[in-house]
Amino acid sequence: MSIRSESCRRLTWWHLAGACAAWILLAPRPAQAVTHLKRLEEAPAITLKDRFGTEINTQKMGGRILVLVFGELGHDKTQHAWDEIATALRDGRLEGVAIEPILIVTQPLRADALRSYPGKNLPLTILRDEQRTAFGAYRVAVMPSVVVVDGQGRVVHALAGLTGRFADTIVDSLLLASGKLSWERFQQSLNPSPTSAPSVDVRAERIAQLARQLARRGMDELALEKYQEALKLDQHHVSAHLEMGMLLLKQRRIPDAENEFRRVLAADPTSTAAALGLAFVQEERGGSELKDAERTVRIILAKNPMTARAHYLMGLIQEKRGNTDDAVASFKKSAQLLMERSEEE
Repeated sequence: MSIRSESCRRLTWWHLAGACAAWILLAPRPAQAVTHLKRLEEAPAITLKDRFGTEINTQKMGGRILVLVFGELGHDKTQHAWDEIATALRDGRLEGVAIEPILIVTQPLRADALRSYPGKNLPLTILRDEQRTAFGAYRVAVMPSVVVVDGQGRVVHALAGLTGRFADTIVDSLLLASGKLSWERFQQSLNPSPTSAPSVDVRAERIAQLARQLARRGMDELALEKYQEALKLDQHHVSAHLEMGMLLLKQRRIPDAENEFRRVLAADPTSTAAALGLAFVQEERGGSELKDAERTVRIILAKNPMTARAHYLMGLIQEKRGNTDDAVASFKKSAQLLMERSEEE
């Protein structure tokens, strides 16, 4: 009996993702605003104890994107920053991105302080920096300050204090760190042209956002039309190519989906999202391409074992190979990761 016909039959990725909202986390503005480190320089490692007394080393976070937030419990602006971050993390473009948010404070982590923390967005990981070693390594002078570190341990972006576009900058920084946004477009979003009319890339993003909403409502054809409209305005809109590719794959328009993923890879060969999309195409075709798909998935999981979509794809691959137990284990792992992230929001 195939897995599809069992009571625990596999769901499509889109149903699974819709049922288990993905957990994703945070980001900021120019690196030199917070730290002496330049973009893509190695971020100083942090080894501190969390509120449970467990020692945490940021170099052993499994290739996840780190969002280092320097602040204090009970600090109004720190709380405001976390509220903004919670809003930013619901952005559909960040689906499937594995990010670890870490709040670093100098104060002792007393139980009464944690219980009285205002709001519902208490960070899951809080590190004590009573000796100010992390604050010193990053030269933090303003609270809250945020530093985004990519999966390779490099500084992507930093932000000192709150700004009028804080949530937007967080989203853009995470997209940049995950390879879903180019450096050029990130710079444009930070420094928009002084004009009353929205720029081409801003209009393209607005149309792409509408496409995402249509896709979530099951209006696939209308969503595809809007993605195409966005790409006519901005042919380098990475997330539009990726999302359109997955939607085409859902419709089993395999060659068209492959074209979208290859366009992104041609511009950025390091794009994990595009590589995973192409692996989905190869799994769908099967045959000799199944081996290529499995190789890609194993590379992705070696770098980031928290990638739920990669576990799901591994399940599809193992199912085609007839490895039922391995397939079920991969599907369960994918669902578990998504459920854990949903519960942690």
